[in-house]
Formats: sequence, C-alpha cells, structure tokens
Amino acid sequence: VIEYPMDLFTINSKLENNQYTSLKEFEKDIRLIFCNCYTYNDIKSKEYCSGRILESILMKNGMKKLFFMIDKQEN
Repeated sequence: VIEYPMDLFTINSKLENNQYTSLKEFEKDIRLIFCNCYTYNDIKSKEYCSGRILESILMKNGMKKLFFMIDKQEN
C-alpha cells in the first residue's frame, strides 16, 4: 500500500497553482514518485525498470543540477 501517492499530473497542478513554497518540496514530490514506483512494482517489472531509466535520465539531464542547487541554497 502506498501511503503517500504522487504523480506527474499532481506535480504539474501544484506548479500551475503555485503550491510549492520551496524547491525542496518540489524535489520531494519528484523523488516520491520514484520511491512509490519501486515500492509498488516488482523489481523485474517493466514499470520498475522504466522508473529506474526515467530517474537516471532526469538525474543526468538537469535534475541533479537542480537538486544540488537546492541543497546549496538551503545549507
């Protein structure tokens, strides 16, 4: 059972409605999507593998830089 569900539609809606008060909140929701994916899906499933691929792409292409900037601003 996923205790705290999150999806890209919800994140987009929160962005459009200025519901994030910090970049850290945005990062938390992005990471929650992947955490839920890995919790809910079997490690050999296509959903789990697709989650790993998407997370890897995001981390290589910008999100890693964004998350680094967030950490730097808050410390």
